[in-house]
Amino acid sequence: MAALLAAGFLLSACSREQPANAAPTRITKATVPEAASVPAAATPAVSDTYAELMRVVFGSHYRPAKGNALADMTDPDDRRKRLPMVVTGVGSTRLPNGETVLAVNGEMADGDGEPMSGHASSGLLSLYLLDNKDGQWHVRRRHESVASLGSFGQLGELKWVNLTKDKIGLAVLHGGTWQGQTITLLALFDPLADKIADLVGESIPVYSGNDGACGPSTDTCWEAEAQWHFEPGSAAYDDLVLAITGYEDNAKHPDAEPKDEDEAVERVRKSLNANVRYVYDGKRYQLRDGSNTIPGI
Repeated sequence: MAALLAAGFLLSACSREQPANAAPTRITKATVPEAASVPAAATPAVSDTYAELMRVVFGSHYRPAKGNALADMTDPDDRRKRLPMVVTGVGSTRLPNGETVLAVNGEMADGDGEPMSGHASSGLLSLYLLDNKDGQWHVRRRHESVASLGSFGQLGELKWVNLTKDKIGLAVLHGGTWQGQTITLLALFDPLADKIADLVGESIPVYSGNDGACGPSTDTCWEAEAQWHFEPGSAAYDDLVLAITGYEDNAKHPDAEPKDEDEAVERVRKSLNANVRYVYDGKRYQLRDGSNTIPGI
């Protein structure tokens, strides 16, 4: 059931996802506009859903022929420095206060302005808040290089979710496959936070399996997946609830030496089923009930 991240994640469902064009009605105070220098529109050589917003945010650095921008971005390891990156729009939605949030993925650029991402390279998440007054877009806030997620230079799968009934958040399902073992992790972000960071701290595992590494003589084989959703709570964000189903098959005699790698070992199955609740404590989501039984890799 597991698949490579580059081919697409096996994703958990969220029962309260926010449609990309939804327009909730909560109103908050807007910040002071920032004028944007927008290059003349050009017909992109590639299809880019976010071309209009990308032009506003990156100006002449946007490359319509490639559907991305080549721009200096904040170095996540030393925020005093900036590094050349290839930046691509990967998601947007309208927030309850009327602003639009644009999510972009950044990859390190080589000398020719092309991405140089390998298997171990994460994507770099940045978020931009914009509004449209009288047909003119303005950038309100810029949150650069807020998180390094995913592999092969890609963040993963983005979903807009309701962190409460009137707060839209960004969920990122990220991870990868290494030596036949796959893991998917959940990260959460509030685009309207003053300082944007992953609300779960170190991302929460929602899927893992080692189908690609499980042979007849492998001591341990497993697969576990969480269906996740939010439930009303008493904190600033609703509780995050996981329903985990899965198994772990362990060799009955792990010290026994198989005659060859094709010899099937006798295994004993252990259930990984669990119900788990995470509650926001004012800084991050903390495990309150149950135990997350999804194995790491």
